[in-house]
Amino acid sequence: MKNLIYKDLTLSINKFFFFLPVLLGALMFIPGWIFTLVFMYFFWISVSQIFAAFNTNADYDFTTSLPVRRQDIVRSRIYAIYIVEVIHLLFGLIFGLIHNQIYGTWNFFFDINFSFFGLMILLYGIFNVVFFPMYFRTAHFFGKPAIYGNIAALAYGFVLEFGIVKYQFMRDIFEGSITSQILPFTIATLLGIGLSIFAVKRSQTNFKKIDL
Repeated sequence: MKNLIYKDLTLSINKFFFFLPVLLGALMFIPGWIFTLVFMYFFWISVSQIFAAFNTNADYDFTTSLPVRRQDIVRSRIYAIYIVEVIHLLFGLIFGLIHNQIYGTWNFFFDINFSFFGLMILLYGIFNVVFFPMYFRTAHFFGKPAIYGNIAALAYGFVLEFGIVKYQFMRDIFEGSITSQILPFTIATLLGIGLSIFAVKRSQTNFKKIDL
């Protein structure tokens, strides 16, 4: 299992996609912006390029020829992508904290705060639970799963950003004191992790049905 993850991180995924989070994280320095978009660039750039490379390199043909279980192939692949997601979240957090030191915490759209990063974890969880189970029905065609995953993520992001601008009660919930932000952060983080775990389980089930 560890060897499969190592293979994906060192051979299957281009090194550029480990550097890209640094470039995208720097977008957190833009004052007064919609910072949810920073984390969505992963869906728009990285996902399509990474999974296109899997097809180009016939990665599954090679991996399935190894003496490994199918569920481990799915788990290692998804875990490798989750690591890339965590890197995006990490650099978003680092640059977000620097942003707050430079500009302050207030923003017309969603503030960069404790709740925000919990909700971004949930953003990735929503994308994961839509994209991966659909993708592993074929382990080849990623276009439609990516489109549906993006639609779900964009709808979620729109509700968050529009709600913060339009409704004071949402600002009170998500942009109150640090203490008040603990609950939404915890709930959003647990939901995001739970959806991501479910995505792995469902993907394993779907991958077992494929005749490779």
